[in-house]
Amino acid sequence: MIDEPALRRAFSDFAEALLERYDIGHMLYRLTDQAVEVLGVEGAGVSLRGGPDELQFVTATDDRSSRAERAQIDAADGPCYEAFRSGRIVTVTDLEQDARWPGFRETALEQGFHGAAGIPMPVSSEPIGALNLYASSAREWQQEELDVAQLLANVASGYVLNWRSLHEKETLASQLQEALDSRVIIEQAKGILAERHGLDAGGAFQRLRRHSRDTSTELHEVARQVVAGRLEL
Repeated sequence: MIDEPALRRAFSDFAEALLERYDIGHMLYRLTDQAVEVLGVEGAGVSLRGGPDELQFVTATDDRSSRAERAQIDAADGPCYEAFRSGRIVTVTDLEQDARWPGFRETALEQGFHGAAGIPMPVSSEPIGALNLYASSAREWQQEELDVAQLLANVASGYVLNWRSLHEKETLASQLQEALDSRVIIEQAKGILAERHGLDAGGAFQRLRRHSRDTSTELHEVARQVVAGRLEL
């Protein structure tokens, strides 16, 4: 079932972002959150082209989704890679019954995921990455859901392309490195909060994200303040 108010918020955020410079890592973080809200899945991630036939992990909603994403990157295979290579949506109803991509399959099941979908992020006829969706139970993907998922993947592509146009003198590779560097800071801050409050990684990330939203501060900036000891959460 599609959450239409959440979908409208996603497009509203996109329209506002086009009017100003923004942090690509933060916007893709927000987009994965929005995909979960709009589609009612339990996880989402984005991986972008890092080479002619390579993907580079950029962001995910939580640690479980991050591990599933990284399993695909490590194996260079999975619904994400297949969607990226083919330019077509790739779905998995139940990984218990689907023997494709054994490396990814094992990790995804370990993380409690059964359904998955890889949605290509198109630029003209050549995808620049994929938006990936994860469901905790077997899922019969409906066409309406996949259509909306493709719209969200198009928004992700729009973020990347608009970022590139706003940074004409920079290469996409360096821009993506900024996103990855931002994630390193966030992971460090999560570790600090987890140790300080006895939280798991997911709980620590939620604490960071909550403060970011409550104070209208970029997520990576909140993380930097935590790592630098300037912010007690």
